Amino acid sequence: MASPGPGVILSITNSLTHGRKKTAYGILGLSLGILGVAIVSATSIGLVIATSEKMFLTIQLVGAMYIFYLGFKMAFGKRKSFVLESDNTLEVSTTSAGRLFKEGLLTSLSNPKPVLFFMAVFPQFINTEQTYLSQFLILALAFCLLVLLIHFCYAEAFALASRYLWKAQDNLYLITKIGSVTLMLIAILLFVSVVLTV
Repeated sequence: MASPGPGVILSITNSLTHGRKKTAYGILGLSLGILGVAIVSATSIGLVIATSEKMFLTIQLVGAMYIFYLGFKMAFGKRKSFVLESDNTLEVSTTSAGRLFKEGLLTSLSNPKPVLFFMAVFPQFINTEQTYLSQFLILALAFCLLVLLIHFCYAEAFALASRYLWKAQDNLYLITKIGSVTLMLIAILLFVSVVLTV
């Protein structure tokens, strides 16, 4: 969860460009998406994805394309103006909270690897003599809470850094571009790994 994957990079970039308040919506979307993936992994759909190589590879390709799209949009989109709000956080008035939530949600849902993670790890903590649903919900909700905590820590750290180290708009713009290029590189690596496994 703490490794700098697509979700972490999205949270960092949102923190630098949209401020704490709007970044929270993206993080909530990421966490809800993870919960959705956890639910899928607990059903027969998770089993199908894990056992069907073609389906898993298709989901990987779709996920890689979406991550590349996010990075491309950030890299080549219209340059936005950063405004310092009264609470000294950066806000971009043109980006809605709903859009950030949707981006976070789709970023989590388009990554099939957590399905295998949940299917491999969760059974180690399930007691077959007790009710499965309640145990699964505890594990899934604990995981989602950790996602929230870690991503808020990343967002807060980079929001503070932007306030004290990167106040100039040009530097913030450069940081956003670095994040967007990183997202595109991750997407390309995912795509290459899928192609090599075919």
